[in-house]
Amino acid sequence: MKEDIEKTLDSSKETRDVFIGAKVTPTQKEYIKSLATKCGMTVSDYLLSCAYNFKPKARLTKEEAALLQNLDDCRSDLVKYTSALHGMSTKQRVAMFNQIPFMVSWLKELGNVAESVCQFLNAVKEKNKIPSNPKIEEE
Repeated sequence: MKEDIEKTLDSSKETRDVFIGAKVTPTQKEYIKSLATKCGMTVSDYLLSCAYNFKPKARLTKEEAALLQNLDDCRSDLVKYTSALHGMSTKQRVAMFNQIPFMVSWLKELGNVAESVCQFLNAVKEKNKIPSNPKIEEE
C-alpha cells in the first residue's frame, strides 16, 4: 500500500472539492489545528494524510532550524578539512599527525559523519506530502 501511495503523491490532477465534515469539541479542533500547523500543513491536508495512514512530520522551530544550519556549516568545514588532508603529501601528514593509520580511519569516519549529516538535513527539509489516491489493500 505504501508504494501505491508514493506512486500517486503528485500524479492526481483532480480538484478536491468534496466536503467531509466531522463534529469535534473546540478543544479537539484547536489540538488538530495545532498539529497541522506544526507540520506546516492545512487542517484538510493533515487529516487527509492521517486518513491514508501517513504520519506527517513536524516542521522545525526557528531555533531548531538555526541549529541545523550550524550543523550544515560544520559538515561543510569537515569536508574542507578532509579535502585539505587528502591534498597533503604523506610526509606532511606524518609530520602533522605522526600516525597515518589513525588518520586514515579518522578521515573515513569524518566522511561517514558528513554523509549522515547531509542525509539528515535533506530529510528534514523535505515537505510533508499528501497521498492522493491510495489503493485499499484487499483482505
